[in-house]
Amino acid sequence: MTAGGFFRSLLAGLAGFVGYGGWAWYANLDHGADIAMRSGLVQGGYSLVLTFVMTLVTEYLFARWQHHANAAIRTTALISTILFCSAYSIHLLVGTPEIVMTITPGFVIGSIYTYVYILGLRASSKPTPSTVT
Repeated sequence: MTAGGFFRSLLAGLAGFVGYGGWAWYANLDHGADIAMRSGLVQGGYSLVLTFVMTLVTEYLFARWQHHANAAIRTTALISTILFCSAYSIHLLVGTPEIVMTITPGFVIGSIYTYVYILGLRASSKPTPSTVT
């Protein structure tokens, strides 16, 4: 793992905390401020950790699978499945009333993010004309 990969993963995790935590708070506000805050902190906290870890795992899988056919789709499918199952399980455990509404934006955006992130890794790993001899 490079320092750049760690830093990119950390920034992604912090963005996940703010974005998804805020959404979960809003999505559960009709159930009271305490429940909305708990849902927001749970969603934000696990989004930070999960986004950080899954970005690190995505970097690892990309490095390992980049020469395989359909590597981007394969990696995205695996990461998205892990994200969905983790999110659903955590919210089920803490009693979030609107689980599907709470996790759907994160699942969709997370899946797109993963695929675009992989495309960016692929583009940055290709030799540029100035580096080819």
